[in-house]
Amino acid sequence: MWNLVDFVRCVCVVCVVFLSALCGDTATATQAPGRDEPPPAGHLKPLGWHRPAEPDVDTVNSVPEPKEFFEKYVRHGRPLLMKGAAKNMAAFKLWKDDYLRSQHGELEVEVEEGKKENRSRGLWSMKLHEFLDEYGQGDIYMVSSVLPELAGEVELLRCMHCGGFTEHLQDAVIWFSSGSTKSVLHYDAVDNINCVLDGKKEIFLVDKREKENIDIDHPDGSFSGVDVDRVDMYKYPGLGQVPWYNVTMEPSDCFFIPYRWYHQVRSLQGRNLAINIWFVHLLQFIADDCRSKDDIPDFTPLEQFQFTTDIEQLRGEIANCIDELENGYLDRPNLLEFANCLDISEGDSLMVFQLLDEDQDERVTLNEVYSFNMMTIQSLLPDLISTHSSTEELHDEL
Repeated sequence: MWNLVDFVRCVCVVCVVFLSALCGDTATATQAPGRDEPPPAGHLKPLGWHRPAEPDVDTVNSVPEPKEFFEKYVRHGRPLLMKGAAKNMAAFKLWKDDYLRSQHGELEVEVEEGKKENRSRGLWSMKLHEFLDEYGQGDIYMVSSVLPELAGEVELLRCMHCGGFTEHLQDAVIWFSSGSTKSVLHYDAVDNINCVLDGKKEIFLVDKREKENIDIDHPDGSFSGVDVDRVDMYKYPGLGQVPWYNVTMEPSDCFFIPYRWYHQVRSLQGRNLAINIWFVHLLQFIADDCRSKDDIPDFTPLEQFQFTTDIEQLRGEIANCIDELENGYLDRPNLLEFANCLDISEGDSLMVFQLLDEDQDERVTLNEVYSFNMMTIQSLLPDLISTHSSTEELHDEL
């Protein structure tokens, strides 16, 4: 039989083994196998913990004129926070739960399960009044394109009223929950203006020039599989280097997120309602469009405009790929770079080049892209249209 001393020794050995195993598990969770150094900054922490945010993005207290908005922000991909821009928008004033229930309760809206975005889950439809009854308690989130019955109460800001923006609207989406939502880290192949009607949002924002540091390991959906609450810095090391901006949106604020800027969005707890407008990224401003409109209103109902087609989305992608080439035009020596930008084969790249080069000068300029009849490409390369359609990709938060 064991005496007391032997029993105590045995207990101590068991405790040491248990604690060693526990510490080993912890080490596995905080550092890569075979590494003795401390884990990198921000490892297993939420996005943004790796370093302080950069100085604030441009912030204004009034909505800029269309030309200024284009030249200063859209053309050069520069984010802009417009404080209080939506405070006189019809939807901002009207869209309380009681109003939505009484006036639009029978509308069918799209809802998804899970406030932390999971792209593997689908959407389903329910009556708006049913959603209003459930969203306060359930883990559900309304993500629904603006229906025609609501388009008279959703309005475009004056910065988009001329210059070509209204001819390139891609979609308008309502985001509605009881808060505490989290999107994936992603980018949109279009420009975006988001307006918060109720609640607050925090946006983790990264310049598109940081492409090498952002691992978009789900290219079909333009998003990263990183866990935004527990970033694995060994699996996604670039995120430990990337500079970022923090943007806080309050009720009536509108925020311009430029084309292909990386972002992840969190809604704070409580009723959270927002609308966003996606539009094709433009590289040319149509001045004549503004000269024909003497008095630009602060708001114009969305019902007065139509959304563009996926053909225009492809035109925008082609134009942007050419604009990013070193010489600003497309010729044969840079067809491979063009193909990589569009994610198409070299053969398709050559065909697109030959179609766009209508004057056969062996050079394709932005003017030729914007004047070209895109139906020709649609008929000859239909897969190219579907590949660059953003309709399915847009349904994530912002």
